[in-house]
Order: sequence, then C-alpha cells, then structure tokens
Amino acid sequence: MEKFDVLVLGGGLAGVSAALRVAELGGKVCLIEKGNIGRVGFYRRNTLFMDSRVSILPSASWDEYRSVLASETEEYCRSIREKLDALGVSVVEGEGRLANVAEISVQMKDGGNLLLQGKSVILAYGSNTRFPSTLPHEDGVVISIEEVSQLSALPENVLIIGGGSFASETALGLRKRGCKVFLCYEQKELIPEMDEDFNVEIERQLKEKKIKILAGKKLVSFYKNGAELGITLETGIKFSVHQIIIAGDRSGVEEIAEIEKLGIRLGEHQKIFVDEGMMTSLPGVYAVGSIAGELTSDTLSQEEGRVAAENALGKKRKVNREWVPQIARLSPEVAYVGCNMKTAGHQGFHPVEGLFERDSNVGGNSTFSQTMEKYKIVADKRSRLIVGAQIISDQSSDWISMLLLLIKKGVTVGNLANSISPEGARIKGFCEAARNCLRVLKSRSEEHTSELQSQA
Repeated sequence: MEKFDVLVLGGGLAGVSAALRVAELGGKVCLIEKGNIGRVGFYRRNTLFMDSRVSILPSASWDEYRSVLASETEEYCRSIREKLDALGVSVVEGEGRLANVAEISVQMKDGGNLLLQGKSVILAYGSNTRFPSTLPHEDGVVISIEEVSQLSALPENVLIIGGGSFASETALGLRKRGCKVFLCYEQKELIPEMDEDFNVEIERQLKEKKIKILAGKKLVSFYKNGAELGITLETGIKFSVHQIIIAGDRSGVEEIAEIEKLGIRLGEHQKIFVDEGMMTSLPGVYAVGSIAGELTSDTLSQEEGRVAAENALGKKRKVNREWVPQIARLSPEVAYVGCNMKTAGHQGFHPVEGLFERDSNVGGNSTFSQTMEKYKIVADKRSRLIVGAQIISDQSSDWISMLLLLIKKGVTVGNLANSISPEGARIKGFCEAARNCLRVLKSRSEEHTSELQSQA
C-alpha cells in the first residue's frame, strides 16, 4: 500500500489547489478523482460566460456554443493535468471514499480496488444541488445550474432560483442569449456580502437588461400546463416559464452514516463542519469547497484548498473569507474584498465610507451598454486604514486584487486620496472615493469638535 503525506479526494478547484500547494511545499500528495479533473468547476463557471472567446459570442447557435465549450473544457482539463504532473502530484482515477482517518479506498475504473494511506486527508469532492420539496427534480423540468449545458435547446422563458454571484451570472448569461429571465431569491439582497447601495445598483442594471428581479420571494408551488410551468410565489405572484434552474442551495455528503461513524461532524444540509483552518471534527481530516459550505467563488475555493494543504503539512493558517477577493462576472463586473459597512463593526472597526460614481458606456449593444461605475472605500475612522472595497466596473477583476494588496500593506485612506493618477485611469475612481472618504472624516471630526465645545 502506497503511503502519502496528503490524500486529496476530489479534483475540482479546491481539490486541485490543495494538491498543487502540497506539492509546492515539498509534500508527497495523491489526488483521487472519478471524472475529468477540473471539469465540474470549469463547466459551472463557463457554460454561459465564455464571452471573452469571440468565436462564440451570442450570435453563435446553442449547438455551436456547446461544441466550443466541450473543446475548451477538454483543453482546460488537460492543462490542469499537466500542472499536476509537472509538480509530481500522483493522480488516481476512480471513485474514492474515506475508509478511516488515514485511508481512502478507491474503486478503480477497471473494476479493481486500491487502498491509499496518508498522514492527512483533504475532502474536496463537492456537493449536489438541493432541490426544494415543492420542486421535484424530474423530467428535466427543474434542473441544476450544472445541467444547463446539457439542454438541447435554450428555454424561451426561465426561472432561476437563488441569489449570489452564480445565480446572477446565470441570469445574465441566459438573457444575453435571448431568454426571458425571472430571478427569484428569498433573501433581501442579491449579494448579501455587499452593501445595500451596491445591491440596489446591481439590481437596477440587471433590470435594465430586462431581467425580472423577484427579491425576498419564495416559490410555494408550480404545475405543468403543457410545455409551460405555472409558478406561484408566497406573495401571490403568478407567472409561467418553460424551465426552472436551481442556482443556490446545496446538499452535502450522501454517505451520512459512514461519515458520522468516523467521527466527522455534519452541519445543516449534511455539510461537513470545519474550523477556520478547514479541519473537520476528526483531527487530520480536512474539508474544502462546497462540501464544507455554500457554492463558493473560484477564489475562495482555491484559498480554502491552499489553507487546508498548508495545515495538513503542519502549518497553522486560517481562512478569513472577508479578505478573499470575490468577483461576479456581470456586465459590468462586480467585485468586493474586505469589510463592508455592515461587517466592519464586527471586526472591531469604526467604519466610514467614501463613494464615487460615474456613467460609463460599455460596448456597442444598446441593450447592454448603459452602466454606472461605482467605487467604494471602507476605512476605519480611528486609524484611517482602508479595510474594504467594493467595485462595479468593466475592470473590477483587475482592480480588486490591487485593493487587497493596499489593504494588506496598511495603506491609509489619505495615502490613496493623495495618489497621483492619470486622467481617465481606472485607479482614479478609487482615488476619488478615498477623497470623498476623507471629506466625511473631516466633517465628522468637525462635528465632534463642535459638540465638545458646546458641552464646555
């Protein structure tokens, strides 16, 4: 029986990141995956959003699009495998299960069995869509976001259930391809991690693109009426669609009894409970990705994998989700990092914000061109350190990493406000937001001084 420092079960984003990080640190690692390594994550992220690939922009047929998607997926999986091979990661193709704290049993594709042993184990085999009891997963009527690419044709009208980045990206992708889209989510805000004013702007821009937003609404029933589905929300709203897509809720492990028997604690919806270092209740066993939480962003999945890998090799790292840049590939892009005005207080800060907005015209299609760029800096009133940033811009993904670097370097709002930026440069939006933040700080300081004088 071959022995490893770390066994990684699952070849999605989180699992691949974990395996690569173990190898980078000199550990002996084995990655077990029953399908194509990297495929699931790539499909979920790119089924509708490969707009950078000009050959398959909305003018392409759905069949052409799916063909290119399959080709791009194959190429991506091949590139991931090459990275793993280059770093000496052992790869086993088969269906694995955790046999005990230090062993994974693998059912090989050829029918044979293989037992692998590791000093630590990282579970990264993902989760499944959780279908509400009112929406049975049958006859292709109600499908998961992962199943969109399997449709032989796109629906004329579609209801997407779920909030967050993946749901909003799905809504926009389908709308760009001619579908009439209803986006329904139970929470108040589409992206709860962002402040209300940014959610208002995101929703406004989606509505301008003719996406029907149904915020704070819960689906209570549906019925088939020929090719259409009659939808009823708890508020009494009724409408018809041809397809329902679940883009939010996930359920965790299926082998509940086996997992719990080993001493691994499960939380809500059979998700594996982990601490800040991604370790389960069973020492030496870690869990990353959606098996341990919600369907996360690419960046967060990768960070969880890296943290688990380092801790499996004896380091002591924690995942601070607020300090991982998050990106929603909308039009324009949306990104955030660090604290928002709601969470900054929980971190011990005294938050103050600076905003800057400007009109922008992105692209030539009149349906999707009217946008508002929006920049926010969140700073601590006492130290004046920047503690968070939010962006709506066509280059959000480029700039959010820079903002994270500034935060980690301890840059103050004054430092950023006094930066010299060329006219029209994207950084100018953040500089202006920082200047507005300074104005707020000055105003509050003057108010405080005046209050003290009046008391004297």
